Amino acid sequence: MIPLKENTWKGQSSFKSADTITAIATPSGEGGIGIVRISGSQSIKISAELFKPKKPVKEFKSHCLYYGTIINPLNNSPIDDGLLTIMKSPHSYTGEDIVEIHCHGGSLILQRVLETVLKCGARIAEPGEFTKRAFLNNKMDLAQAEAVIDIIRAKTDLALEAARKHLSGRLSEKINAAKEDLVNLLCHIEAELDFPDEEDIGSLSNIGINSRIENSIAAINNFLSTYEEGKILLNGLKAIIIGRANVGKSSLLNILLKEERAVVTPMPGTTRDIIEEVINIKGIPVRLMDTAGLRETKDAVEEIGIRFTMERLKKAQLVLFVVDAAQDDISEDLKLFEKVETGKKIIMVFNKMDIADKYSMDKLTKSFAGRSIVKISARKGNGIDELRNAIYLSAVGQSAGDVQDVIITNARHKKSLDKALDNLKSAQDAIKNDLSREFLACEIKGAIDCLGEIIGETTSDDILERIFSQFCIGK
Repeated sequence: MIPLKENTWKGQSSFKSADTITAIATPSGEGGIGIVRISGSQSIKISAELFKPKKPVKEFKSHCLYYGTIINPLNNSPIDDGLLTIMKSPHSYTGEDIVEIHCHGGSLILQRVLETVLKCGARIAEPGEFTKRAFLNNKMDLAQAEAVIDIIRAKTDLALEAARKHLSGRLSEKINAAKEDLVNLLCHIEAELDFPDEEDIGSLSNIGINSRIENSIAAINNFLSTYEEGKILLNGLKAIIIGRANVGKSSLLNILLKEERAVVTPMPGTTRDIIEEVINIKGIPVRLMDTAGLRETKDAVEEIGIRFTMERLKKAQLVLFVVDAAQDDISEDLKLFEKVETGKKIIMVFNKMDIADKYSMDKLTKSFAGRSIVKISARKGNGIDELRNAIYLSAVGQSAGDVQDVIITNARHKKSLDKALDNLKSAQDAIKNDLSREFLACEIKGAIDCLGEIIGETTSDDILERIFSQFCIGK
């Protein structure tokens, strides 16, 4: 039988560390309340040394708040009055005994409390070590642990919703279901290999095996199909506003931002620097780049701005190509469009519709037939809601604002899914070439291990260190 990969640190039912760790859990700076968090076997003992409740307590109960004075146990001098709560193992975030000391949120006070905890025997936590201990103590799997930092970094409601679903375990459930199908198939194949004479096992035909592999491939492809949307939810969409000089690009930026961010004048070439701002469109963070108008020029500064524009165009995911709909001659627009068209998503924005005649509008529509077209008036604000919706649809490819039940937002998850897919396609090749079922079993096992990487069942220590190093120290 081919053994599945298993990390030694996940082989046990729980992880135990001799160290008790501590960190400030609230952001730096001043605030109403600051929290120092302690986790480990000595956390309750340490808290008893430095916290004196206002009323005598025989034993601190779990998940209760106590009011008292935080002191320096070396000389019994008071540091601050505050609250203390204990969350006893295993019913805590890390699965260990956790203590939280709530004091006033001044930097000096928090530093004094932290120093006192360290003197009592704790050590400073590494970045993400509280969540890492939660993972190693089986309080959450790796996909859920990664969702914690996604929640902290979420910039929009949709990104937060996607992260919340991951933290709740929905992604892990789906991954486990896909993995379980392959484990069942592998067990049957290996049983046939190990016990060829057992009639009770029953033989699977190549057609039957291939059908089950096809089902697994479809499930993985379904995950992968959500990644582009997930990446945009997590990191935002880079959109660039392109067009000839003086077609209303800066006016468009201003009305989308709902503020005067770019200088607008009738003189072509006003915008020379790249202006970048982030807006929220239906829960999608969109980084808008207003650029210098593209035209032939002898102005050295304007030439630099145009060169920057073409460089940013290469990095943009969406192009808002602005055309002055009131102009009769669009030959320059058509020449520019040939330079811009690079296989990216493009929305044609016909500006100044309030003063354009029907002939000009029909000519424009015909010239750019087959493209996504939105007609606006940046001066009057007409058509802006339609443009926002077009940007949103271009980003996520759906009209509803709901996040799918499971969506892949993490590049590490995508990489593991891609590898699992490669293994399963290799398994299909083994069937096609009538290779021994040992080869088939090996490829299926590889796919199982790749799926296990997502939830942390088969993830190496260096990957773990890389993941948790992204966290803040107090988390």
